[in-house]
Amino acid sequence: MERTDLDQMAMQIKEKRKAYGYTQEEMAEQLNISYSFYTKIENGFQAPSLDTLIRIATTLQISLDKLIFGNSRKIQPFSPDVQELFQFISQYNRAELIHCRNLLNKLIGFLN
Repeated sequence: MERTDLDQMAMQIKEKRKAYGYTQEEMAEQLNISYSFYTKIENGFQAPSLDTLIRIATTLQISLDKLIFGNSRKIQPFSPDVQELFQFISQYNRAELIHCRNLLNKLIGFLN
């Protein structure tokens, strides 16, 4: 893990911990790790194991994806084919789309 990634993750952990009103000692206790190890994680000096990372994410109710990548992860836009499909679908009302879905499900059933 690169230093900047570790720093960003540490910042995320610290911000979420404070938002939940936990002290560092309480977090360490909840994670079942030592206080000194927890402070190293939160200050960006130590990368947590995957197990510890999962426990942090669970405790702070944040996805691993968000915890590890933060907001810097770029979301890929839909492909042109998918965008065209959305545009095509948007011209139909809910009842028509449900009817189409049912027909597609029947067709898929015949193909299986």
